[in-house]
Amino acid sequence: MIGAAAIAVSAVAAGSFATDVAQAQQAVKASVNDQPITSYDVQQRVKMMTLFRQKTSEKIALDDLIDETLAEQVAKRAKLTLPSDAEINQRVAGIAKQVKLTLPQFEQALNQQGVQLATLKRFFRGQATWAAVMRAKASSLKADVSEADIQAEMQKEGVSPDTATIKEFKLQQIVFVIPKGSPPGMVGKRTAEAESFRKRFPGCDGSLALAQSMKGVVVLDIGRRDSTQVSGEGAEALMKTPVGGTLKPGVTDRGVEVVAVCAVKEVQSTAGVRAAAERRLLESETKDLETKFKAELRQNNKIVYN
Repeated sequence: MIGAAAIAVSAVAAGSFATDVAQAQQAVKASVNDQPITSYDVQQRVKMMTLFRQKTSEKIALDDLIDETLAEQVAKRAKLTLPSDAEINQRVAGIAKQVKLTLPQFEQALNQQGVQLATLKRFFRGQATWAAVMRAKASSLKADVSEADIQAEMQKEGVSPDTATIKEFKLQQIVFVIPKGSPPGMVGKRTAEAESFRKRFPGCDGSLALAQSMKGVVVLDIGRRDSTQVSGEGAEALMKTPVGGTLKPGVTDRGVEVVAVCAVKEVQSTAGVRAAAERRLLESETKDLETKFKAELRQNNKIVYN
């Protein structure tokens, strides 16, 4: 994980840096289906990872950039949903906040270490794109897990249809709208407003009145969701949030969103244990999937080293 505290400000010669950039941009280290990766790209990644005290080298940086470029091309062909610019900016703003710098100060600190802000954004986008591609790949393998396999796994666990239950949540969504074309700073502003809203949240019955006292805030009833319909970090947070509580704000294409828990009840169902059985089987199917998929992509695509 990136160590935000590793950032320190030191002076560099701007003229020399600009010359290095101009020369490096002209040298192509490799191309992925004719999409170039330059020496500048590699040097920037090495500098950034060194700054954040991560293991790196020119070979590691080039390999990572090739994998990210392949993932980007796969995502584009598959028309996968990827993080918006607002979400990437939010991640950058989060790092800046950790080191107690404004965004302009943070960008200046990076520049003084020879790292462009665009390099950090590219890194975050590359991580998110690869994660999206892997989710799609893993999802495609679900067809290999049959209903008979799932039932056998459930029987092995000794599941009884008479006693199995799942949690059912009644949820509400509060959206702090960010209009298209808003400056990057708007994400931080709306996130702060969302956090303030959470501290004053009066419960689902009073949320609309509180929202109406603020500008550009919309309250939506999501309806009921059970524990099998949510996954990942969001599911863990939801399970720990009490009735009348809210989850941490998240950035979406609409703006900054907060989810509130209005009610929770136990419902008799085998869906929860069935989903857990399917998940265990899928994990077995997808073991070492990332390593194998990277090798497959490299074998089936045109990569030229210079």
